[in-house]
Amino acid sequence: MLLNEVFYSAPTFDTLPIKTTCINFINESNNLPLLKNLPINYNDLHKVKVRWKKSVNTFSEAFNQAFKHEQGGLRQRAIFTNGASSLQAVLDDQEPFYVFPIDGYKYTYSKEVENSSEEYKKTFDAVFEQFGNDKGQAIDIITELLRFTYANNNLHEGIEQGAEIIIYNIPFYYAVRTSKFEDYNELLELIKI
Repeated sequence: MLLNEVFYSAPTFDTLPIKTTCINFINESNNLPLLKNLPINYNDLHKVKVRWKKSVNTFSEAFNQAFKHEQGGLRQRAIFTNGASSLQAVLDDQEPFYVFPIDGYKYTYSKEVENSSEEYKKTFDAVFEQFGNDKGQAIDIITELLRFTYANNNLHEGIEQGAEIIIYNIPFYYAVRTSKFEDYNELLELIKI
């Protein structure tokens, strides 16, 4: 029997693989949801592979350098999620899903950042403009800034404060459509049974 047959043919969510593979997240998040906008064509319960994102710009380069000891190519290999208070507006072809990282995940966040791509762009552009042709020095400054503003402990606090939570070190995660379970606690009850 194929995993997809077991995974998607079950009539209820009470046999979710989340029960056994995402226990650390459920405990560390203290029952607060992580959310991500994903394609509307995903199933209500979807196993999402963490795929390498090909685009690398100067911001990605600086970000990757800042976190190279945690994960090489972090910006391209991570899942960028938010708590309920900071999830960005939905695009036409996407909708919100609860995110359940599998055990073995690692995370980092900055309490002041809800969307790193947008929030750092102006700052980074200004730093790069200031240093002109010396791109290396600008990246070094940005790298230090990033290193000292991100934490990797107390996941619950990061979610609660609306930080963008960067999840990494896993090959896949599970996503559950929020409209299927508008009450996150109801979903957690099914998972914990």
